[in-house]
Amino acid sequence: MDQAAGNTQRRRTAGQKAKKVREPGYSRIAHLIREEIFGGRLTAGTRLKVSEIAKRFGTSTNPAREALQVLEGEGLVTIEPNRGASVREISEDMLQNVFDLKIVLWAYIVKSFVETATPDEIAELRRRQDACEEAVQNGDYPAYHTANLAFHDYIVDHHFNAEAVAIIRKHDRWLQAMSKSDPLNLAQMRRSIAEHWRIVEAVEKGEAEEAAHAIEEHLSHTQTAFLDRLRRKRLKKSG
Repeated sequence: MDQAAGNTQRRRTAGQKAKKVREPGYSRIAHLIREEIFGGRLTAGTRLKVSEIAKRFGTSTNPAREALQVLEGEGLVTIEPNRGASVREISEDMLQNVFDLKIVLWAYIVKSFVETATPDEIAELRRRQDACEEAVQNGDYPAYHTANLAFHDYIVDHHFNAEAVAIIRKHDRWLQAMSKSDPLNLAQMRRSIAEHWRIVEAVEKGEAEEAAHAIEEHLSHTQTAFLDRLRRKRLKKSG
């Protein structure tokens, strides 16, 4: 390796290390608690004490407190004065309300994408859909999960309305954690990518209303899948 290449590699490695160091402790803790909630290790009503969280994750109390505030903002935790934090129950009504709002906002966002996307951006959306297709063809749910997020993120990240994007993002992390804890089956993945193709084709043709109808149908099916998961868990718990 010549000197220039060596310097480039060292800068890249240093940058990666710096990125890890800069990652806020509260974000890591929030992620781990989120995974525990959807993995069933923390059930609804479980008390979450700042001091215990700090001790368990080897950090100070400030990141632990901030992590709980993040999870409260996502709707996973409730924090009450003089009582502290506890895990919130994710009810079917709550999930229904979240998706009802997401469907309205996504229709608005995808129509804007159709109206403003450049040819390069449309081509990139198709490439991301190709990655979804390849994952499903291989029956690889983890790869599909990653590619699916990339597909949706590309549309959202290009939108100018930061408030609308913030509302959509509010519950994304726990919905993603829920998806990972209870993966789609192959038939569900195939239906999902078929719906993606309908969106891509509408974008390519410049058909904003068709793209909006396609994303509404796609999210309605996703909503049904999530509700089915919650019902199964509720029935299993009661049985």
